[in-house]
Amino acid sequence: MATAAPVEKIDIGRVIGRGFEALRANFLAFFGCALLLTGVPYSFMQYWMLSQMPAAGEPELFLSLRYWGPIVGALVLTMVTWALLQAVLVRSTVLYLSGRQADFLHSVTLALGLLVPIILVSIVVGLLVALGFLLLIVPGIMIYCAFLVTVPALIEERRGVFGSMQRSRDLTRGSRMRIFLLAVVFWIFSIVIEGVLGLIGGASIIGGGTEVPDPILAGAAAGVSSALTSVIVAVSLAALYVELRTVKEGATTDHLAAIFE
Repeated sequence: MATAAPVEKIDIGRVIGRGFEALRANFLAFFGCALLLTGVPYSFMQYWMLSQMPAAGEPELFLSLRYWGPIVGALVLTMVTWALLQAVLVRSTVLYLSGRQADFLHSVTLALGLLVPIILVSIVVGLLVALGFLLLIVPGIMIYCAFLVTVPALIEERRGVFGSMQRSRDLTRGSRMRIFLLAVVFWIFSIVIEGVLGLIGGASIIGGGTEVPDPILAGAAAGVSSALTSVIVAVSLAALYVELRTVKEGATTDHLAAIFE
């Protein structure tokens, strides 16, 4: 019997559906991990910046290491923890979509082993995207869409930094316009989440004659917003990777599950 050829384009609805199916089934574990790894550092950074606003009459403060040291430290920590979170959630989501248990604890172990290459590939791709945006924006969008599943490819297929980038280019070729539309959809999701939680965290205090948000409330809201957005992004990347493997290579759940043998 002849085997039907896989379709050539991704189905955006199927990617979204798969992603939210995995998220719904594992929400407590996924969100708890995101809250710890990305929500806490981002919450602290937001709190620190807002708590210094009453000292706005001291411009030397905003040029000092005392002000920027904690911010830079939080940014570096967030970069590391975001890489760790991606590995944990991508592997857990692919496992779930392959018909297995998410296996959260083993995903953490794997993530720790892949932490350095994930950070390196994120830096390389980020620099390329930034360079592309400097060249009149469109090249940046094209590079972003081409390398969007580099991290899932690295986590699932262990091809190294540049091998995973090439793998992402191959998988996304022919579907990049739909990938761009999918990215826009999730960008809108993130804007809505940030807007709603921004309103919740917008209670104000008066400091130095200037009305500013309450640092504790705003920081907490920012942390929850960051955690939710991080979960949606990581799970969606995993669902997109599964979809691309399916449409480009006809991969079944058995093929995907074989990655973990």
